[in-house]
Amino acid sequence: MKRIVFFDGLCPFCHFWVQYLIKKDRNQQFLFAPLQGETARELLPPEFLSVDAIILVEDKKAIFTKSNAIFRIVNTLGGIRKIILIFKIVPTIIRDFFYDLVARNRFVLRKPLDHCPVPSPAVAARFLP
Repeated sequence: MKRIVFFDGLCPFCHFWVQYLIKKDRNQQFLFAPLQGETARELLPPEFLSVDAIILVEDKKAIFTKSNAIFRIVNTLGGIRKIILIFKIVPTIIRDFFYDLVARNRFVLRKPLDHCPVPSPAVAARFLP
């Protein structure tokens, strides 16, 4: 199954999350693409291009956003981190309220990046344009 994680290419928190996923994804189940890139324009419906959130696409069909994307990613990775799946009992509207709160304020603590960083050669093949 092909899984693509779309992220804000200028967000330092998104880059931290992507680096975390690269380290923990030992089976290389995920590919990565910035929301500002051509892969996002090709694969995502137009209404998702302006979403201020992480987006997970599985097999070019199923689209998960915000907290649902995070839960899906964590479930795929497995391991002890799956303990956070207990928060799925919280209604999505409440989970996504807190997700949006962090997303709206993510540039308060760290300024946006000037450009999307170039991945190291060791992981470059997992990044889509």
